[in-house]
Amino acid sequence: MKQASSLDAIDAHWMRCAIALSNKAQGLTSENPNVGCVIIDADGNLCASGNTQAGGRPHAEQVALEKAGTNANQATLYVTLEPCSHFGKTMPCSIAIIEAGIKRVVVGIIDPDTRVNGQGIEQLRQAGICVEINVLGREVADTIPSFLARKKLTLDGLEPALNAMPYITVKIAHSLDGFVSKARGKGGQISNQVSSAYVHDLRSRVDAVLISQKTALVDNPRLTARIEGFKHPTTRIVLDRDFELLEKSLLVQTSDIHPLIIVCQNKPDPTHWVYQRQKKDNIQLVIMNENYRLESILKALLQQGQGHLLVEAGPRLLEAVLSAKLADEFIQIISPLKMEIGLSIVNTEQSVVFSPPPPYVVSKQFNLAEDSVKIWKK
Repeated sequence: MKQASSLDAIDAHWMRCAIALSNKAQGLTSENPNVGCVIIDADGNLCASGNTQAGGRPHAEQVALEKAGTNANQATLYVTLEPCSHFGKTMPCSIAIIEAGIKRVVVGIIDPDTRVNGQGIEQLRQAGICVEINVLGREVADTIPSFLARKKLTLDGLEPALNAMPYITVKIAHSLDGFVSKARGKGGQISNQVSSAYVHDLRSRVDAVLISQKTALVDNPRLTARIEGFKHPTTRIVLDRDFELLEKSLLVQTSDIHPLIIVCQNKPDPTHWVYQRQKKDNIQLVIMNENYRLESILKALLQQGQGHLLVEAGPRLLEAVLSAKLADEFIQIISPLKMEIGLSIVNTEQSVVFSPPPPYVVSKQFNLAEDSVKIWKK
């Protein structure tokens, strides 16, 4: 029993290393999942590691195996997601693992992709490789929410996707007494510069950032991931029922580089400025007609490949998300400053103490300079 317990601890340690590598590639791997992989040689030492590369290829296993070379023989490979078993633009990772002489493979979760879904594990076992599965599966799932939403996975297996939804992260920032701005109709930043950098990092890790038309009008944001040395287009989504977004807005003016999706109820008049902008910029219209409801919109966005959305919610959008219980997690940034007057997070002019209602509970808490951050999950 002690030996098994010791092995479990070792497996958890190296899987967490693979999870950390997976996080490095989050948001950068296109339609492919961000995966982490580490290889431990026959003597129990780390000999190679890798993660899915930008654009989704090469895969994490291929990167790590190339680094390991002959040290992969009789080694143990840890990977967050089941190795692929189908031929695409590259050789299947399962075959590469077999040919490298790996003796044991530890997998975080099974790949829900119907081209894999257990077949990679079966290939490895048929080759005589010892395979362990579902090691820190919940922690692994947290690193690939977009992929899992798009593949409509539960950790207990596949299920019908009639009500499939994107993974929704809601970010809210407010003063200690619950205000989000100095007055109704006025914008302004509540959190500090360290928290702002944290939000830019969040934007780089999701498929798209979503706001309401009201926030677009009041704050005139760019919603891009502005990180020094990092150049990656950020997809922005505006919920704009009556299409009131202005052509001079920063969202439109930056759409040549950063894609912009405008969700409205009806198709704009043929003379609308958007049609001319679409010819040179990356602007997409999603017309909902009679289905202009938040849940229907989110389902439509998932169908377009938006598996993980960061909702930077104002009071009204936050109320809609809460009432429909659509959020998977809340990121709450709290400034230590008191504003005493203004517009509160619950759309009143009264000071409030806000926390997401049950079933959300705090899963993590930390400080960013003077600001405090709480991450709430179901």
